[in-house]
Amino acid sequence: MATDHEGIAQAPGALPIVGHLFPLLRDPLRFLNTLPSYGDLVQIRLGTQTAVVVCRPELVQEVLLHDRTYDKGGPIIERIGNALGDGVASCPHSAHRRQRRSLQPAFSRACLREYAALMTEKIDTLTIGWSDGRTVDVAAQMYNFASDTISRTLFTAEAARPAIDTVKECLPDIFRGIYQQAVLPPWLSRLPLPPNLRYERARNRAWAAVSKTISLYRQDDETHGDVLSMLLKTQDDAGEVLGDAEIHAQIMTLLVAGIESTAVALTWAVHLLCQNPDVQERLRTETAEVLGTRTATWDDLPRLDLARRVITETLRIYPPGWILTRTTATEARLADAVIPPETTLIYSPYLMHHDARFNPRPSSFDPDRWLPEQEHVRGAFIPFGGGARKCIGDNYAMTLATLALSTIVAQWRLSSVDHQLPHIEPRMTLTPHGVQVRVECLQRVPD
Repeated sequence: MATDHEGIAQAPGALPIVGHLFPLLRDPLRFLNTLPSYGDLVQIRLGTQTAVVVCRPELVQEVLLHDRTYDKGGPIIERIGNALGDGVASCPHSAHRRQRRSLQPAFSRACLREYAALMTEKIDTLTIGWSDGRTVDVAAQMYNFASDTISRTLFTAEAARPAIDTVKECLPDIFRGIYQQAVLPPWLSRLPLPPNLRYERARNRAWAAVSKTISLYRQDDETHGDVLSMLLKTQDDAGEVLGDAEIHAQIMTLLVAGIESTAVALTWAVHLLCQNPDVQERLRTETAEVLGTRTATWDDLPRLDLARRVITETLRIYPPGWILTRTTATEARLADAVIPPETTLIYSPYLMHHDARFNPRPSSFDPDRWLPEQEHVRGAFIPFGGGARKCIGDNYAMTLATLALSTIVAQWRLSSVDHQLPHIEPRMTLTPHGVQVRVECLQRVPD
């Protein structure tokens, strides 16, 4: 196998000019899963540019834990920055610590408890339009639910409603465009092609809507008890208030990433429970004991153990953030290879989660693999990243998904209308289409 650098194999099949564009657009998951057979570090081509895919968990951990050397960067992170601004998810190492400290109070345990009350309120309305025997489009339902819940966490003022509606409408084109433009050759992503134009139009509309909301909040000078109000009052390490550009980037990041990833995770969880009715019945037994048929609350979380394991296993099989990039800030040594500065590295939670060497029976849905007595390979499960750049909203997302799924199963029996695997659209999340589920209302009993 020929290599450009010692210890780094080259993936076969690259074409002139476009590189591995076609497999990355047509079936990127299958393409990624072939790479470990060539080596622990495998070079692929993004157009005329190269990138190195990291294929072992201990090497991925090294990348994630040394973020000064392996800084945020590369085509995917660059497109995220273009779409959302240089917020906590895409800013360089030099800005990250200050940004994370400014956001951290919004994700404290005390705040999470307050958010959970709002989550419970929104879960109450999630299935309000369901009826016994009805078929529901789960992806659409979960998208609306996640949008309403997360946007209410970020801003509660009525003036923010137009921005919420606009961002909800623009999100699919934004997430589709981030991935497409990241794998396209740069010259192709700049052409006025319909996908590029849809992305730019959606991005610009969402940016303008959030900017207008920030301006309205500054004008009324009220404290609404939400994340945006908190950020407007936050001071950085030098005692200066945050500027509009940074606040805008943080709100866009939390809003866009939070909605999409939560909706996708809940949709896949429902699909997997339909495909595994034995697990669904076990979960119903748990929720019957903890909830009866009421809506789950923050205080129930310690007893919703199986529900949390179901969400965890869903994130293993279908991690929302399935492919990400970093860039070497200096020369680095990874395994036996010397990595030059400004090299793009790719790591894929999907690839790690589906490598049978590190996650046995990777295609099997088995929530019990997450029981405390089970052993796991460090770094082989990374749905929220790792190190200092681990997703700041991981506990928020797990809380929301656990409460919502528990309540749904406590009140409804779920069955698939079509037993085929839903169509997966790889954009910045593994977005499922065609998840049609028949719902059966369970007998309501007094709490």
